[in-house]
Amino acid sequence: MGDKCTGLLVEELGLCRWLRQYIRLRWLAIGAVLLATLVARVVLDVGVPLLPVLGVTAAVACYNVLFSVWQRRRDLDPESAARWCRRFAWTQVTADLIALTVLLHFVGGIESPIFMFYLFDVGFASILLSRRDAYKVSALAIGLFVLLVEMEFLGHLPHVHLEGFVSPGLYRERAYVAAVVVSFIATLTISTLAATTIVAELRRRCEQQARARERELEEISRKLAELDRMRAFFLALASHDLKTPLAVVANYLQAILDGFVGEIGGNVEKQRHWMERANVRVLELVRLIDDFLDVSQLVPERILAEMERTALSDTVQRSVEEVRARAERKEITLRVELPQQLPLVHAAPRRLQQVITNLLDNAVKFSPRRGEVVLEVCQQGDGMRVDVVDTGPGISTLYMPHIFEDYFRARRKEFVPGAGIGLSTARKIVEAHGGEIWVESPCFEDAEGRRYGSRFSFTLQTALPGGQRDDEDNEE
Repeated sequence: MGDKCTGLLVEELGLCRWLRQYIRLRWLAIGAVLLATLVARVVLDVGVPLLPVLGVTAAVACYNVLFSVWQRRRDLDPESAARWCRRFAWTQVTADLIALTVLLHFVGGIESPIFMFYLFDVGFASILLSRRDAYKVSALAIGLFVLLVEMEFLGHLPHVHLEGFVSPGLYRERAYVAAVVVSFIATLTISTLAATTIVAELRRRCEQQARARERELEEISRKLAELDRMRAFFLALASHDLKTPLAVVANYLQAILDGFVGEIGGNVEKQRHWMERANVRVLELVRLIDDFLDVSQLVPERILAEMERTALSDTVQRSVEEVRARAERKEITLRVELPQQLPLVHAAPRRLQQVITNLLDNAVKFSPRRGEVVLEVCQQGDGMRVDVVDTGPGISTLYMPHIFEDYFRARRKEFVPGAGIGLSTARKIVEAHGGEIWVESPCFEDAEGRRYGSRFSFTLQTALPGGQRDDEDNEE
């Protein structure tokens, strides 16, 4: 019934939940009736007729099973389900009132105190139904009780006397009958009025709280929109006011180092050393700003819009050339293993190059001096697989589950520059292409049993079928 109630109003959702509770409570009521009958007959020696009581409780158990099955129906739309819930509540309350009236007849009628159990049904009706329907249920309960009392009083229905409980003939005494009936009507009417008033007030407060939460959500949405506007402003500021001057400084330093403004005077080697270090730091800062700017634009829809038929080999070569200088500074061997012919892939060239460059740069960064980095490309099913293997120290198992998370950086003894967004950026781009990315580490073992190295792999599931090749694309 939970599925059927999806999309209903708050009041109607409460009705659905209460109906389930109502069915469960009916099982408790059946058990209570049986226990009370046993106590009355065995302990109190009251002549409660056993077979009629068992018959009524068996009938209640049967229709409760039907109700339990009925409430699991899930093939209604929300509007129809709302009407269904209200009809279902009416059916249950009416069945219980009739069953209680029949039971009351067999356990002494007006002489039995269980006629006050009508209050339970009226109370549930006040919770489950509208105020008008609750008063209808109260009127039905009064009508059934008064009808039973009147028929027994007039002799149209045989009275069942409880031997050993009250004196015989009490149901025929006018004063007693009148007092009980008036008290019963007054009690039910006042109880219904009080219960419906309380429930109406609770519903009103729930609606007020729902409206207040809605206003809060609207305010949060407005603030998020404002934050998004401020983010766009900051990105524009970072792009122009931070990145542009840094790029200019880097160009000036490079021009000096390349000798375009003449030879550096004084201690040439020392000056060149410090300028080179400054140039490296400036370039690192430029790349960091580029990374932050790029993360803000990693929207899958934007990546999909950039996709086209792409030669993977060309993208690999551009990425290799981009990191070659950094590899040479650490005397790292950069080896590329490509098949002679590769299929075209449907990808965003700039983003795909960014993934490969990030993986290569990461491998160079963590490989030791005079180490080796290998880039392998091969076909895998209908797609392509790219592996970047390094000879670094490997990744601790403690960090493996978090390696592709935003801004995650493993703790190391030596300082390694970076913001921890290269691998998370690669993951987002690969997933936007419909592929997967993962890491295996360590993946090598030396002669002394020490394990090292990492292998970062990703797949492109969007490789064009049919074996179109790079050289065919060039002919076009």
